[in-house]
Amino acid sequence: MRVTRPPRTKYDLSFRADAVALLERTERSINEVAVDLGLPKSTLYNWYKREMAKKQRGKLPSSKATASSASMASDPQNDKERIAQLERELVALRKKNEQLEMDRAILKKAAAFFAKESE
Repeated sequence: MRVTRPPRTKYDLSFRADAVALLERTERSINEVAVDLGLPKSTLYNWYKREMAKKQRGKLPSSKATASSASMASDPQNDKERIAQLERELVALRKKNEQLEMDRAILKKAAAFFAKESE
């Protein structure tokens, strides 16, 4: 009898970055964060190791990004536009964060409900 593995889950890069950022900004263990996100702890650990290796290598921003930020810093009008854009983005992200927190709470309740039902 042959045992088959479940299909491998692919996570997009932004999810990986967010998971590692969550791990870095909280004092929770890799295991706790992995459980909250529904990941195997080894997966989160590997992402974290890779991110730390990148930081150790000291990856510098591309020259294109550096040039564009330098040109923005010299023009006060661009600074005001950039601040306004960042404020709009902040409002949108806060709204999205609130929605995601609500979704997560609902999913937790649903998981608890189905766990009780399966007993």
